[in-house]
Formats: sequence, C-alpha cells, structure tokens
Amino acid sequence: MHQCKLSNVLFTIVFLIIGCHPAFAWQSLAVADDPLVRMPGTQPGDGVNLENPNRCLNCHAGFNAAGEPGFQWMGSMMAQAARDPIFWACMTVAGQDSIWALGNPNAVDLCERCHFPEGWLGGRSDPPNASMMTGSDFDGVHCDFCHRMYDPFFEDTYAGSRESSDWSGYWDEAGNNGPGSASLSQDLAELTLAVDRSLAAEMALFNDSPMFRIDNGVEYRPYSIHYEENTSGQYFVSPDAQKRASFADADARHQMLYSRHHKSKFFCGTCHDVSNPALANLGISGLDDDGSGNLVTEQYSAANYFHVERTFSEFMLSAYGRDQGASTNAEFQAQGAPDITHAAKCQDCHMRDIAGTAANKRGTIVRPDGSTEHPNSGVPLHDLTGGNSWISTILASLDPNGPVYDPVNVALLDQGAEVLTLDLNAGQTPKLNGAALKAGADRAKQQLLLAATIKNVLYDPASGALSFRILNNTGHKLISGFPEGRRMYVNIRAYDASGTLIHEVNPYDDDVGTLKGLAGSTLAPLGVNEVYDGNLVYEAHSSSTLTGELHTFHFVLADGRSKDNRIPPKGFDIAAASARIAEPVNPNTHLPDSSYFTAAEYAGGYDDQSVTIATGASVVTVDLYYQGTSREFIAFLRDEINGTGATLPGNGIAGDAPYRVQTDPFFSKLKAWGDTIWNLWAHNHGFDTVIDGQTVAGAASPVAGIVPFKMASASYGEPPAPACDTPSAPQGLVATGAKRKIDLTWNAVAPAPPAGYRVYYDQAGKLQFIGVTANAQYTDTGLKPDVPYCYAVTAWNDCDNDGNVGTAEESASSNVSCATPTRR
Repeated sequence: MHQCKLSNVLFTIVFLIIGCHPAFAWQSLAVADDPLVRMPGTQPGDGVNLENPNRCLNCHAGFNAAGEPGFQWMGSMMAQAARDPIFWACMTVAGQDSIWALGNPNAVDLCERCHFPEGWLGGRSDPPNASMMTGSDFDGVHCDFCHRMYDPFFEDTYAGSRESSDWSGYWDEAGNNGPGSASLSQDLAELTLAVDRSLAAEMALFNDSPMFRIDNGVEYRPYSIHYEENTSGQYFVSPDAQKRASFADADARHQMLYSRHHKSKFFCGTCHDVSNPALANLGISGLDDDGSGNLVTEQYSAANYFHVERTFSEFMLSAYGRDQGASTNAEFQAQGAPDITHAAKCQDCHMRDIAGTAANKRGTIVRPDGSTEHPNSGVPLHDLTGGNSWISTILASLDPNGPVYDPVNVALLDQGAEVLTLDLNAGQTPKLNGAALKAGADRAKQQLLLAATIKNVLYDPASGALSFRILNNTGHKLISGFPEGRRMYVNIRAYDASGTLIHEVNPYDDDVGTLKGLAGSTLAPLGVNEVYDGNLVYEAHSSSTLTGELHTFHFVLADGRSKDNRIPPKGFDIAAASARIAEPVNPNTHLPDSSYFTAAEYAGGYDDQSVTIATGASVVTVDLYYQGTSREFIAFLRDEINGTGATLPGNGIAGDAPYRVQTDPFFSKLKAWGDTIWNLWAHNHGFDTVIDGQTVAGAASPVAGIVPFKMASASYGEPPAPACDTPSAPQGLVATGAKRKIDLTWNAVAPAPPAGYRVYYDQAGKLQFIGVTANAQYTDTGLKPDVPYCYAVTAWNDCDNDGNVGTAEESASSNVSCATPTRR
C-alpha cells in the first residue's frame, strides 16, 4: 500500500489551517498517546531512572583537568544541551508552530528527548514545555545516559557484519579472531550480547507488538527490514545500572559491560541525524507502507524522511564512513591533528585518544601503554565539540569567578524558572564551571581551525579572474549540523599597490551584524565596489509548503530544502545521497542537483571556485568565516515569540490565532525568551541594548560565533601587515616530572613577548590554556602522579591590552613536551 501523496495531504492541511476557522481551541493530547511524535526506542515508563552526574564525577573528575572525562564533558555542549539559549527559543517557537499545524504542542517532545534525555525517560516531557524538568535533567546529555545506551543492531555488530570484523585492528581487541577466540574482549562481548537480547525481548512498538523479530531461534533484529539505523533521537537505554564503555580490561568500582557500540560511528548517529517524525507519521512522506500497521517511523530509518540535520548521513556517505575509513588530509594533520592520520568513526576526531587515565583511583590503567587488551587506544578525550563556541562562552560568562564573567549575561539568563523555565541552579550549574566552559569554547574554535584549508589561489590582474579551492577537512559537509541561521562564507578583498581596498566580496557590516547585500534585506546595503555572492555563502535553507516559504526558519514545519551548497566531505557518494535526502540543492533552481559539484570535487572533498573581481590588484586576500547564529535567525525567534512575526499564514488547524506565545498560559514561563534571545545575541555582538528600560553597553569583547570567526585564509601577493607584531614561537620546551608537579623550561624568545608566554596542555593536538608567565619557565603543580602530561607554549603580544588573545597577537605553538609527575 502506498501512502497519500505529499502534495495532496499538504494541500489538505493548508486548507484546514487557512480556510477553516472552527470555534474550538487546541486540545491537549497526552504525548504517550500521540502517534505523530512516537519513534522507536526506549520510552518514558520503561523503567529507566538515570543517575545524576554527581556520582560519576566523584571518580571521573577533579583529578586532571588536562584530560579527565568530567572537566571536558562539563565544558561541552553535550552537558549544556538543556541550557542552550538557542534551544529554548527554538523550542518555544516549535511549540507555537506545532499548535498551528497539528492542533497541540506535542512536537516539542521531540526537542526534549535529545536535550533532556534524563527528564524525557523519566516521563517529565509532558506537558511539552519543559516545565516538569528538574535537577540533573538540566545536565543534558550526561554520563549515565550515554553509558547505559545499547545497540539495537547488536546481533550484526557482534557478528562483524554491520561495521567491521577486523577485531584486532578496527576494534583494537588484541588477540581476538572473532566468536570462539576466547579473548577477554570476545568473552565480554558475548556477555553483553546476552544482556542485549534480554532487553530486546521487552521492546514494543506503538501498537504494542514486539519491536524485534527472532531469527534462527535466538537472534533479535528490528521487525522492519527498512529500519537500519536508530537515528533522530531513537535511543535504546538499559534500565539496569551497569555502565557500558569501550574497554574490556577496565577495573571499575561499579558494574560494567564491554560495549563496542561506544566506539562505533553508529553511536553518534543516535542524535546527529535528525528528521521530522510528526510529518512522516502524518503519512505524507511518500514512503511505501509495509501493511504491518506500524508507524512510518517504526518502518523506516529517519534518513528516509523530512531533512532537518544530516551530519551522520554525510559521514556515512564519505570515504571516512565507508569500509575501514580513510586517511585524513595532510592539511588537517598540519593544522592541529598530527596524530589523527586515519579516521573511520566520528570519535576519531571528536573524542581523540590521549595518554592518561579516566578515573582517579590508584591502579587505574594508564592508556595506551598500560593496556595489553587495547594497546592502540588511549583515553577518549571527552571533547565532544563541533563549531559552537559562542554558547559555551556565554555560559562560561555566568561564573563570577570564571575567566570571562559578564553580569549582563547573568541578568539575562538567570531570571529564574518562573520566567524562563531554565533553571541555572539545577545540576552542574555553569555558575561554578566557567573554566571548563571556556576551555570547551576554545576547543570548538580549534575544531573550526581544523575544518578547512584554502589552497591554489590564482589571480590575473589584467582580467580580474580569481580562482581558489576550499578543502573540506571534516568527515561531513562543511558546514554541518543544525542549519537554521548557521553559515560559512568567503570574504574576498582586493588592494591596489598603495594598500587601498578597491573591491570586496561578501563584506560583513559590524555595525549591523550581518552580511551586506542580503536579498530582501535593507539593513546593510552594499557600498561602492562591494558585491554579495550567495554562491560563496555556504549554508542550507529549509523550505515549507505549509507556510509557503521558499526559505523558512520554521524547522518544525519544513518539508524541503531550497539551498544546500555546503561542501561535501572526501569521497562523498553522491549516487547514494538522495536516499538520505543529503544531496546538494542548487541555490539558483532550488532543486536537488547531484551535478552541483564535479566528480573530482566529490572525490576530493573540496569546492573549486572561480570569480571575477577588480583588475589591477596587487594583493587579494581570501578568508573563510563561520557565523554560528545570524542576526536574521535571532530576529525571527524574537518576532515569532513576541507575536510580531508574519510567516504563519492564517489561523491554526484548531482555529487558534497563529501567534499565541504571549497570551496562552501554556507559554507563560517561556514567553520572555523573545526579548531574552535578542538581547543576548546583540549584547554579545557588541551592540548596546535596552534591557528593562535601561541602555546596557555591548560586550567589550564580542563573542566569536556571534561575530564571524575566521576559519582559514590565503592570499595572492603579500597581504597588509597586521597592526600587531606577532611574536616568534618559543623553541626547546622541556618538561621534567617531580613530586606531583612538572617543571617546564624553554628558550626565551627575542625580543621578549610584551605580554609573556601562554602555557597550555597539549591534548593530542588540541590546546587547553593553563596560565601566563613572564619568564621562560613554569611549574604545573597539584598533579596526579604516574600519569603523563603534555605541554606546549606560545609567546603573546597583547596589543590592545584587553587580556584576550586577538588576531595576530599569539605566536605559533612550541614543540610538545611530555613528562610524568612522581608520587614521591
């Protein structure tokens, strides 16, 4: 049986919304009874009660900020998923959109399941406005949630047919030749398999039929043959207390199960491939119904319907996600990942291996050298960062004793649960974790600096012809993730022989906070010799038949894309991309276009660009910028919440006025997010804002990610010298271990750097700031004995005397030197 055609059903929905105005208002429907938002996986009421992170942090934090899981996790957006102000504003708009289109706000439940997993599993997502969330619910994607997840495709993972049967190589299980080998890893994998089978036997679909079929009398596999991935938040979480992780030889003080799933690429796909199940379960996806009576979301993997995010799909389509993975780009290695020479899993880049221990107990294995079972696996750095630096920075600014305290941000975000629902005092409060959050923001910026390289810049002064290549060093599209308001763009500047700027492509107006010349906008008009080129603005635009928008920010109502020119990763399988709704969309035709990039560009993971600029230039600079959240998106959130938007046509399907956040009691503790999100963005862009009738000065140091962050640059000719003299890099760093400390010495830089030297922990290429010293020596004290620590040093010239590292103020880093503190 084939489902209703998309166009017919959408026409019916739009007709009901615009053409009919029943007298009744929206009616609540228990989320558990709503088939539109039901997806496979563990459900509220299945008996899963997660432990809060405090118990985990007793052993896994507070002993080594250089690499311990706790410090790194607390600085990541995983820990802050339920405190992200963008999430709160988006969720508020999603609730209003859901009432308009579906007749109730239940689509919000889909937001809560990934951002509040503890609260969602505990049954606190209904009513779907987060008002029931409490305590460590606000710790987002936390320890016990991740380490109780299990693989619903455990049979095929165990057999080696799903991901890899290279047990000793891919899985790093020494001496394992597969089932029957009797190695420690294999024996414990068999134990985990038995537990997983018992859990699968209890799983049910929405109609209470079993989710798993039984093959060969003992093997459990998902009922539908089209259900091949549990993405889009379809997590499977054990009700039992055993912690699952990736080392068979761990000697934990708690119960544990060895889990290949936790070092599998499929683990990350759980949340990082997002589709809209509500529209799919309405029956408008165009997918064939198998006649089972099960929901579309139970019959098909989420990549088959209604694109929201496709990071995992993009990775699976890349050379890195296929077979045994691929070699990373030499440029990627040179830009800060020297040890990541091969990648086959998301964790290879986002949880890189480091030397050390994962717990503070004596006798804990020092990896990798102390392990014979997993000799090639270090401790996974719980880095967990992408490119989102601005939210981490703002949350860090809430700590009065932290490195970037900002009382204006405190006033905006700490209004209390009665005003914003967000409770900053719940769980691992950012008001006490500013250092970890700032370190997380720094790691995110370093991730952006790894992501791209500009190469092959050629310019003809006679014709003005300019060409260059942008190389994607990531395993997914560049850029990836949540598409709304997120963009990467090329800025081109041409200078004559006197250093005068004579031509600029894609100029950014710092006084307004947006790109100049955007279509449909009069905020920032182009000046003389300025050009806007949308082909050099890499982004994804959603579209909506429901609202009639070619470009919509209503991600809950989006049913298509009108632009997706983001750069594919190396080895992108364009032939398979359409099945995952991940192919490019031509920004000129607004249609999927597999030929948008050439075969060579798909194979190499790059975009070759040719443009014509002014003739006669002596210098041309080509810079690549990333803006995490645009002014246009923030203004949309503000206006939709405040009821001044104009994108929802007509009354909702239940007859309600489209804009109701300010008047509906359901939103009473969310309605302040409109002004809050605007003031937060504006203040941290550096703009003066009016808060409670008072003019408040903009942040002294605009926050990267709100203001565009430079990811990469290249030039033709010698670019103008920076206003700041960049010091030379220190040389000869030597680390020497002593009793619970490490002494560092290096060769002094000449001339001496005016602001001294900045000392960092080296985390296999990433750098975590420790402190500043005036002289060529430093002592790091209070260290965990018998664990290696690695360091790097830079020279610093604080030209603007603001205490922050600005453009060209810091040298390249020194050599890396490691040492181990002693116990005595």
